[in-house]
Amino acid sequence: MVEQQLRVFVSHSHDDTEFCHAIVQALRDAGADVWYDEHNLGSGQLMSVIQRELGSRPIYVLILSKSAFASKWVHRESTWAYELADRDPSRVILPVTAGKIERNDFDPQNEWLFLHDFKRIEQAGYTPYPIAEAANHLLHALALTPAGEDPTPVVPQPTESLDHLITRGRALNAQKKYAEALPLLERATQLAPGSFYAWANLGYTLSELKRNTEALPAHELALQLDEKQAWVWSNKGAVLTSLDRLQEALVALDRALDLDPSLAQAWNNKGNALYDLGRNEEALAAYNQALELDPTFAPAWNNRGNVLDDLKRSEEALSAYDMAMALDPNNAKAWRNKGSTLISLRRFQEALLSYDRAIAIDPDNVEAWQNKSVLELIRLHPMQALDSFRQRREAEKRIKERD
Repeated sequence: MVEQQLRVFVSHSHDDTEFCHAIVQALRDAGADVWYDEHNLGSGQLMSVIQRELGSRPIYVLILSKSAFASKWVHRESTWAYELADRDPSRVILPVTAGKIERNDFDPQNEWLFLHDFKRIEQAGYTPYPIAEAANHLLHALALTPAGEDPTPVVPQPTESLDHLITRGRALNAQKKYAEALPLLERATQLAPGSFYAWANLGYTLSELKRNTEALPAHELALQLDEKQAWVWSNKGAVLTSLDRLQEALVALDRALDLDPSLAQAWNNKGNALYDLGRNEEALAAYNQALELDPTFAPAWNNRGNVLDDLKRSEEALSAYDMAMALDPNNAKAWRNKGSTLISLRRFQEALLSYDRAIAIDPDNVEAWQNKSVLELIRLHPMQALDSFRQRREAEKRIKERD
């Protein structure tokens, strides 16, 4: 599994610029990809930029102070972040207190009550830590290693709270470090068997680790605790698709879309189930709906390419793969799939470059190695084909050892 930079959105009042800069620098030094309004964009331009960046960044860090409470823009950003998190339990909202605040600042009349119960980086009594200490606490909460320190194993701590475990687990998932997230989320379910968020995030982690027979009951437990969560119904549908229980998957995905017709992920997952059923035209319509809702959703572009390739619409498939890779250059599946379409068009040299790029991103991409070996045979390069075949076997061995 190729790891991913932690993508973070930082919201702040410009009165807290010094504190914000220190937090942003600490995050970046620890390897995070951070966006914040550092150029004081005009409100018209800022609106579209904020919505795009918030949507693509699962971690929302709020620099909290009296000035932040008074800022309409900070309130607007926080409301949008809350709405996104309400639809997607894998997202993180993490306030960092930058100045002395009070309980009354969260007064419902000020429309800030929704934020009060989120875990905050602060000392007792709504008091901020010194900047450097606040930054270190934030990095730990997000499972990031401060610059200059050696990484330490991510393990549950005996006194670690439920919120802390879930936040670190989510942050690791956002970096595709699913194996490291797993023990944290397992511990969370042990501490709080009645926590919807613990079970929902554990189910997601298990599914990303391809442990679908374990992921399914975790999702079902989450839905017993809150049956109106479209995100979890969508994930359950994806798990059932992986288990080849396709009709059940469609039922779960239709339930997700009944709850939230604008959930692009659910349309994409429904497309996958329909594709596996051989209902290609319906699958294409589902992928198109996902992309109409979210044109930046790279997996849906990749999946759209797959169904177009099956429908013998090869040039359109290539365009879809190119869109997936423009949005996510490290999408090894899209590079591999593009290679297969290029082979069907007998554009062998381009196909080889696509497979090489997929393998550079993910050396354990077994299908890319397999397809590359076949391509080398087509090109009458038997020794290179044999080497690719051996590399495929090595990749299979590494995956088996990890599992």
